[in-house]
Amino acid sequence: MKLTVLGNNGPYPCKGGACSGYLLTSDSGDTCILIDCGTGVLARLQEAVSLGDIDAVVLSHLHFDHMSDMLPMQYALQFNPREKALPVIAPATPEPVRALLQCPHYDLWPTEDTTIGEMRISFSPARHPVETYAVCVSCDGAKFVFTGDSNQDLLMELFCEGADLLLADAGLSKADHRFTSPHYSAEMCGQLAKNAHVRKLVLTHFNPKYDKNDLLAEAQCFFAETAIAEIGEEYYI
Repeated sequence: MKLTVLGNNGPYPCKGGACSGYLLTSDSGDTCILIDCGTGVLARLQEAVSLGDIDAVVLSHLHFDHMSDMLPMQYALQFNPREKALPVIAPATPEPVRALLQCPHYDLWPTEDTTIGEMRISFSPARHPVETYAVCVSCDGAKFVFTGDSNQDLLMELFCEGADLLLADAGLSKADHRFTSPHYSAEMCGQLAKNAHVRKLVLTHFNPKYDKNDLLAEAQCFFAETAIAEIGEEYYI
């Protein structure tokens, strides 16, 4: 699989940036899914792929920095219609936000394990103030995991076990993290990668107030094979 980073900020984009958005493409190119579609992602998505080539959208949760560009995408699909409505896998709550996705251009699916083309997609609940899921995508023997927005728990370690690439929420610095925080610290991402025996860790969901290199250093104290998710970067899994 190939992972293309379309956005890496949260909870708001930095100048010239974009929030959560990640494109996964199978090696054959026959299957293409978008994971999250936050602020600024739609424009970058169209630089990478035609909207008609997306097989499904997976939303980890319904906070705006992970789904707000699903609203203008409705207009894009109105003027560039597909043969069939676009499958959108999304949590059931918060209900008022999910209701914004109800339109003729989207086919809303529940957050349940499923297969899209060549990709097997599974989910695990994550610790966050709203209904949130970590996402695992398996294809051709490769395993990709995205933590979504989360805090530390044993379930996440089990879910990430042996991943070829772990894309992790580094929303906080070590100094700012608390037990009740809604995000991992970068240091905790490194610990997660080490404990779950993953091959490569990629940090994302950067609050613009932080220096990304400082967060990288925190994670690398525990896991050397760590990189920063830069917009436009591609990773082969």
